[in-house]
Amino acid sequence: MAGINQINELIQSLGKEANGTPKTGEKNEFSNILTKTLDNKTDKAEPPEMGNTKAPALGEIPSIDLHIQDPSSVVSEKTDKLLELLDAYAIQLEDPGVSLKSIAPVLEQINQNAGNLLKETAALGTENNGLKEIATQTVVAAQTEYVKFQRGDYLS
Repeated sequence: MAGINQINELIQSLGKEANGTPKTGEKNEFSNILTKTLDNKTDKAEPPEMGNTKAPALGEIPSIDLHIQDPSSVVSEKTDKLLELLDAYAIQLEDPGVSLKSIAPVLEQINQNAGNLLKETAALGTENNGLKEIATQTVVAAQTEYVKFQRGDYLS
C-alpha cells in the first residue's frame, strides 16, 4: 500500500490528477483533432491539422563505419590471406623441429579459406579476369597441398 500512495503523490506533484486526466488547456485536444480528421476525410489534397505538436522532425541518421567493399577487393584480400597461410605452411614443412601433427590445423585452415575464396571468385564479373585467374590458381595450389598432406606424401 505504501508504494501505491507514493505513486499517487508523484502523479499529483506532477500536476495531474490520480485518474490520469490531463491538466486544463489540454483537455479534449485529441477529441478535437480526431473530429477534424474525420470531417476532412473526403478532402485528400490537404493533410489534417495536428494542432501544436512538440516533436521535432527526424533528420537523416548517418551510418557509422559502414564500408561497402566490391567483390574484387574481397577476393584480393582473401587471396592475399591464403597466400600468407601457404607461406607459413611452407616454412613449417621445411622446419625439421615441427611435427606434421602440429601442421594439420594450419592445413585445415588453408583448405577452408580456399573453399571460401573459390565461392567469392565465382561472383567476380568478366572485367576481373586477371584477378579471377590468380585467385583460382591460388585455390588450386592450396587444395593440392591439402590432398598431398592427407594422402601422406610428406611422411618420411
